[in-house]
Amino acid sequence: MKFALLAVALVPVILSAEPSAFGAGNIESDTPYGLTESEKYILKNKERLENIKKVTRMQDGKVESIRERMDGLQTVVEGLSAKTHQNRLALEALGGELSNDGEHSLRSQIAQNSEDILKLKEALQGLSQLVDTIYNNYLTKEDYNNLVDEVNDLKQSLSKTLKRSKSTGSSLSSMSNQAVATKAQAFFDKKYYTDAIRYYEHLIKKNYKPAYAYYMIGEMNFRRKKYKEALSYFKESASRYDKAKYMPNLMLHSAISMEKMGDGDHAQSFYDAIVAKYPNSKAAKEAEKRMR
Repeated sequence: MKFALLAVALVPVILSAEPSAFGAGNIESDTPYGLTESEKYILKNKERLENIKKVTRMQDGKVESIRERMDGLQTVVEGLSAKTHQNRLALEALGGELSNDGEHSLRSQIAQNSEDILKLKEALQGLSQLVDTIYNNYLTKEDYNNLVDEVNDLKQSLSKTLKRSKSTGSSLSSMSNQAVATKAQAFFDKKYYTDAIRYYEHLIKKNYKPAYAYYMIGEMNFRRKKYKEALSYFKESASRYDKAKYMPNLMLHSAISMEKMGDGDHAQSFYDAIVAKYPNSKAAKEAEKRMR
């Protein structure tokens, strides 16, 4: 009895518009579902940007390591340059006092130092070019092109949506909202879901019984086994009007959608709530069969 009372108390929370209530629309989840088109686009680019950040951090580490090596080589070059200069001065100061062997040895040392300096300078130049290459490739051409393609895809998707919306609006503008609703229901009854969805979307745009329109689109997605899409519409419908007569069915199909997607914990919460709040409904009987 106490459990039943608790479940009843939880129902308003379950039916709230918060994504956590349905477990849908949460892009922070490891396995997000029930996302809108905008949320899907954000999630996709979030993952790509995370990958780019990882590559950038790795490149930052490489750059820092190379800079440390460059600093060390620069110190060696400066030391060799100073030593070579000192040897030249010493050779000039001694003039003819050095023996032929001593002079030859000193000149050989100077020549070797000069050769070492040249090699180190070449190494420094190579490292500098490597640093420039790394900086210039923080965002690879492939990543850049992929991001551009995604933006273009989004533009095309939005453009198609706007065109479809305008087309629907022009063809249905002469009809009353009630006539559109009647036609939408007729399409649904005949299982002409594509047409039915188009009509219900028009009603949502007109703000004519939007809670029911969202529910019906959710139902059609549920029947098509598009559980993610169904959940997003069920969630929106419940957030707009949670006292509708179709609520037991909405909750049941939401729970089944969750179960199909592997979210058993949320599904069980819904089954419990259905049995507690609508004990005499068909949905409650089905929920009891599915409860653990």
